[in-house]
Amino acid sequence: MVFDVPVPGPVRPGWYINKELRQPTATLTFTTIYQAEVLEAYHQNLKKFGHLDQVEVVVIPDRKTPPTVFERARSLCGRGLKVHCPTLEEQGVFLRSVGFPPELVPFNSDNRRNVGYLLALASGSDFLISIDDDNYCTDEEDIFAQHAVVCAEAAERTVTASATGFFNICSLLEFDKPAPVYARGFPYFARHKDENPRLTRESAAVHMNAGLWTLDPDIDGITWLVAMPHVKSFKGSSVVLARDTWSPVNTQNTAIARDAIPAYYFIKMGYPIAGMPIDRYGDIFSGYFAQACVKHLGGAVRVGTPVAEHRRNSHNYLKDAANELACILLLEELLPWLRELRLSGATFIDAYASLSNEIQAAVERFQGDLWTDATRGYFHQVAYYMRSWLGACRQILGS
Repeated sequence: MVFDVPVPGPVRPGWYINKELRQPTATLTFTTIYQAEVLEAYHQNLKKFGHLDQVEVVVIPDRKTPPTVFERARSLCGRGLKVHCPTLEEQGVFLRSVGFPPELVPFNSDNRRNVGYLLALASGSDFLISIDDDNYCTDEEDIFAQHAVVCAEAAERTVTASATGFFNICSLLEFDKPAPVYARGFPYFARHKDENPRLTRESAAVHMNAGLWTLDPDIDGITWLVAMPHVKSFKGSSVVLARDTWSPVNTQNTAIARDAIPAYYFIKMGYPIAGMPIDRYGDIFSGYFAQACVKHLGGAVRVGTPVAEHRRNSHNYLKDAANELACILLLEELLPWLRELRLSGATFIDAYASLSNEIQAAVERFQGDLWTDATRGYFHQVAYYMRSWLGACRQILGS
């Protein structure tokens, strides 16, 4: 289908949406190499709850994406769902138009979701919804309304604080058999400890919302090999993370406010770290980095609803575990540093720029077998990509 590359425009003034003046808008995006059947579920949900006019969907094809995805997009456009499905050539044209070199977004990689994020920023939507192509919404819950919390004004919410500094979001799920289950990206140094969660009612402005999942939880390959858990249901209460409490945030069923998109770059993977491959944690690094900026700017992260059915695509869990191990080891050392880091800047762009500089300096100080010259070189490159991403965001926003 023909894809109209949006023309970058000025930043919309203000952070929150005055619902008396107009309704918020969202861009929902994902990348796929499958049939994109998930689009049918989102069309049905948005139609049922009356949000078809408020949401545009951007599907980012890759080299392996079948032509039937474009056909499905055309069909759904005829049924009222605004779906854009840019070809690889059109994606390259757009990236060059905003000053982001296309070669920084590798093919055959989930890193291509970055194209969707930049298109969402350029579209002027009030918030971004990021999903995987196996995250199915249901008819029971208004997915748009739940994620639109990132556009709401500060309000009194249930806030949870953990004694370990990390909240296990899987504790909000009911599993078919009792076992300690932790989300992918939850640090191992904080597992199997008493979080002693403390609930309070506080005013919070949510900038990032992480929806959970039934059926197959988002856990690492090690946990899949050991436990093979299955989620029966969500326990029913969303919570906001306290200022000193963190959690992994992925790109599955996650929403982020427009102003925060510049801090949500999906980190490039695919490098050997200390002789080990590194993969499958680009979203986890991006989630923690964005979370650092949200906390710095006084915002909050909410976890819980909306809940998606995670009908997981086929996986080789042994291969997943091998590809994730280096990332797991890196997080064990990076997260304590990140929690203590004090960023600078009064905007998400400035805070993310500050973070990129801090990362580049910090990796030179880290010691141990993991911190080879190649590892340090990788994070120098990550910091460079983060700043390149910010350059594209600035060009889109006209700043």
